[in-house]
Amino acid sequence: MNAMDSRTRFIVFGVGACLGAFILWFFNQHGKPAREHRKSVMVSLSLPGMYYDSAVQQKPLFGHFILAERRTKRADGTLCRELITGGRNRFAEDGRALPNDLILVTEDYALGVEPAEEAKVAAVSFAFADRADVVFQARMRSTWKWNTLFELKSDQSYEHHSLRLRDVAKLKGDDFFALVEYVRHLEHLGPPVVSASLGHIDWKAEADLIRKESGQ
Repeated sequence: MNAMDSRTRFIVFGVGACLGAFILWFFNQHGKPAREHRKSVMVSLSLPGMYYDSAVQQKPLFGHFILAERRTKRADGTLCRELITGGRNRFAEDGRALPNDLILVTEDYALGVEPAEEAKVAAVSFAFADRADVVFQARMRSTWKWNTLFELKSDQSYEHHSLRLRDVAKLKGDDFFALVEYVRHLEHLGPPVVSASLGHIDWKAEADLIRKESGQ
């Protein structure tokens, strides 16, 4: 009887262990797509999380992460504050930290408002400060001299070009604005330049995506 009881207990234990393992496997498999989706959403975001909060709440950015800053007073007396900061932390599959993006933050203030931690930002925009796209008129590229600060990639027609800042880790102070200034120069140059633009970040669409994924 005792042997039979031991055998029965062993069978019950084995069945219970198998059932538990199956349940864990089931929930893991069904939860995996959701986790992968959330991961893909997070990877697709361009900015650190606090940037979305600050933009939605119309608060300025202050902190040690600011690499360079400029303030410009416009003709109407309003103030524009431009910042270069690091971007979202990204990692390779093996866990290695990837090079940080550079972000251009542009904060516009109402007349009479000075940048301060408690000040209200009238409008804010974000763009990548380390990459840009330039389009030339056909067959005009060969005459153009590029700034050596930038890496250049061109399509087969040599009309469309992608620029990246070189040696970002070695930059200091206003050097972080190098590509921003260069693109603005090209924007107002006219022929042979058709267009020049930094990589725009649609922070409102990304903030909406965050709200949707968090169920808010």
